[in-house]
Amino acid sequence: MQEYKETVEEKNKVDSKTDDGRYKTLFEQVNAAAFLTSFEGQILEANQKSCELFGYEWNEILRLSLKDILPREIDWDQFKEEIAAKGGLKVETESITKDGSYIPAEISISLFMMSGKPVMFVLVWDITERKKAENKLRESEKKYRGLFEYTTDGTIVLDARGDILDVNTKICEMLDLTKDSLIGKNLFGMNILTATSLPVVVNQFEQLLSEKTAKSFTTEIINNQGTVLNVEISSFFLVRQDNEVDNFVLIIRDITMRNANEKKRIYEHGLLKTLMNNIPDSLYFKDEQSRFVLVNKAKASHSNVSPEEMIGKTDFDFLSEDQARKIFIDDQSIVQSGKHIINKEEKITYSDGSERWVSVTKIPWHNAEGDIIGTMGITRDITEWKKLKEKIGEELN
Repeated sequence: MQEYKETVEEKNKVDSKTDDGRYKTLFEQVNAAAFLTSFEGQILEANQKSCELFGYEWNEILRLSLKDILPREIDWDQFKEEIAAKGGLKVETESITKDGSYIPAEISISLFMMSGKPVMFVLVWDITERKKAENKLRESEKKYRGLFEYTTDGTIVLDARGDILDVNTKICEMLDLTKDSLIGKNLFGMNILTATSLPVVVNQFEQLLSEKTAKSFTTEIINNQGTVLNVEISSFFLVRQDNEVDNFVLIIRDITMRNANEKKRIYEHGLLKTLMNNIPDSLYFKDEQSRFVLVNKAKASHSNVSPEEMIGKTDFDFLSEDQARKIFIDDQSIVQSGKHIINKEEKITYSDGSERWVSVTKIPWHNAEGDIIGTMGITRDITEWKKLKEKIGEELN
């Protein structure tokens, strides 16, 4: 019996040494600052990583308390109560190094009994890089959300079935619907697409799924008030890191006003063309260098050329040097001063030797920003009126 007891005691000593060896190995090799502390926080043991992380010498760190490396804002008594109640604690906070700087840290505390006394096993991880990555991701998400919300185009995020996952404010305004009434609904089951646009969008959606290439097309949608909007839709997909398709995005631009403006522009251009081609007076536009940009048939016929043959040329190509010089001076004066010339009478001699009296009106030609980019003019042939005036004058004399 005595031999048995001695054998058991010897085995327990061996097991204890084995356990101590395993504990020491774990304590030193764990990739974190590790401490064994009393329940009051006094550091009893520390590993080499703790010296490296906090900047203390070995003999210095063993004189510290857990309170010395935790933020001063922490209520230590409340902290201990929570550890005692839960048997441990895991928190993200900051730790204080020897030089007084703070580092983001994740702290794990386990409470257990050793030799009849409560002790704590504490692990402290430096999470600086993780916090940087989280902040970077947070900033990226913030920028994305800002771009998503405040872009002037409507945006819809869909899954592969066409269910709406997210929408921005602009598309809600365009459709006169709330986010709650859109998110979770299937795009193809709603009354957003018309009989004309539904097959177009479905076809483009299927092509995007199969070809995985961005698409852009023009169609129409209808809002909650029943108003049909002309839209330009650009579609593309988001991919995960494994290059698999994740979500689909539709960028919807309302071009109703643009189409209306284009129709108006075409109509007004037609009116101008009709006027240019049928008015008997000479109409012309010149750039800042007095080169013809646009002329009507009447203007071109006086020089026996077509309107196209005058474009890019100047009066020097069609009139005498002296007459062209006078016209050029007038043009440049208008460009520089912005003043008008109204009903100025001039005698013009053409290249064929014929002479005509004309009444000239010229005004500055402005671009959309209000800058002068040339001149616009209208020249009326008053030769017959001039002859009649001279004849009446002679008869009166």
